[in-house]
Amino acid sequence: METDLFPSNSPANDVYELVKWPEVQELMDYDWFTKECFPCTSFEGQEQLSSAYFVPIRRLMEIDES
Repeated sequence: METDLFPSNSPANDVYELVKWPEVQELMDYDWFTKECFPCTSFEGQEQLSSAYFVPIRRLMEIDES
């Protein structure tokens, strides 16, 4: 699905927002979730964000529009 805000060739398609648990749980039902979202991996000394995912901003905006 393409929105007017972010056409498929837009660099904004590469912008992600970190969505933490439990908010991310409702996004997991969308067909695009497993293909387009990435789990947050922490490294030594960083905050542990288990069950947090990077979600494309354009997908979040599509949800807000509907």
